[in-house]
Amino acid sequence: MEKIRKFFGSAFQGRFVHKDPDAFDEYIRQFEDGKEMQIEIKPFSKVRTSGLPGEPTNFNGYYWAVVVRMVADEMGELDQDYVHGLLQIAVGNFKVSPSGDKIPLGTKKMSGANFSDYCMRARMWANIPGNLTQHGIFIPQPHEYGSM
Repeated sequence: MEKIRKFFGSAFQGRFVHKDPDAFDEYIRQFEDGKEMQIEIKPFSKVRTSGLPGEPTNFNGYYWAVVVRMVADEMGELDQDYVHGLLQIAVGNFKVSPSGDKIPLGTKKMSGANFSDYCMRARMWANIPGNLTQHGIFIPQPHEYGSM
């Protein structure tokens, strides 16, 4: 069985441009002529970690499964995207439109360190009495969550 490889690139003027076309060509040469293949194209998403050495934690997964979910549950809100937007505005990750509306900036382009800081601010906001509940809610850190 052939080894499955991932190749990266980007869209440019309606075409896929490989980051390393030579490696792609070399990989394809291992297959015999006529061999049926499948290529899957999807948007790239990076796995963010807390930035600690050797930390395997997927901070993005933790954020959605723990931080956003716990806030959503506390609010009785089913729409996690709505809660994500609310958290961004609550902790200052927004811009102000000309009409004065607060528009969430998103978290996709944050570095791992910035995203870790953002998650910490979201946890702290949820823990402040009166923001979500009379006494606030405790949201565990990634290393605490698995041991609860």
